[in-house]
Amino acid sequence: MKAVEEYTLDEINEIEDLELRTHLQKIYHEKRLELGDTPFSKRVIQSYPNCSILDLESILRSAYFEHTSFYNFPNKQVYFYPTVREQKCECDTTCAFSGGKIQRGCLYYCYRPLLDVVDSGRTYVLSKTLKLETMYFSDLPTTIQEFDVFTQKVENYWNYQNEHLDYECLNYYFGGTVRLLELKKGRRKV
Repeated sequence: MKAVEEYTLDEINEIEDLELRTHLQKIYHEKRLELGDTPFSKRVIQSYPNCSILDLESILRSAYFEHTSFYNFPNKQVYFYPTVREQKCECDTTCAFSGGKIQRGCLYYCYRPLLDVVDSGRTYVLSKTLKLETMYFSDLPTTIQEFDVFTQKVENYWNYQNEHLDYECLNYYFGGTVRLLELKKGRRKV
């Protein structure tokens, strides 16, 4: 017989012995509650309703690492949504990454990620939308760790002069620091 932590909920529900099944279901649900003791872990666990406890523990470890910020929100869990829109330039615009001119009629990207800080329940966006030439698409941060590194490089541009991105130009574009704007949560009408 396997340990309780190795069973998925479906496997437990298939056990014919009613007393054993009820006992294992109770233990399984108690352990899931223990694992979901923070808003972040609750959110992760809800996405996996049938996993074994061992698998959930492994998923949680990975999720904590993947969603932990070290620079913008030190040691907080952050869901990062990299919002990118492709647009046609209506008037000449400056590329935030290179300082180059994006001419009227050309395609460019608008980048304004959303950061959801799970523990505090607060949500942020970049205070200033980045407009950039299409060739820089692959340089956009797509995770909280990449965004933290990006922010650190922009704010300490003098340490990254040999990089292919012009962080000094980005620093100037942002006005010296990457600012985040907190979104106000509106009340829903019932």
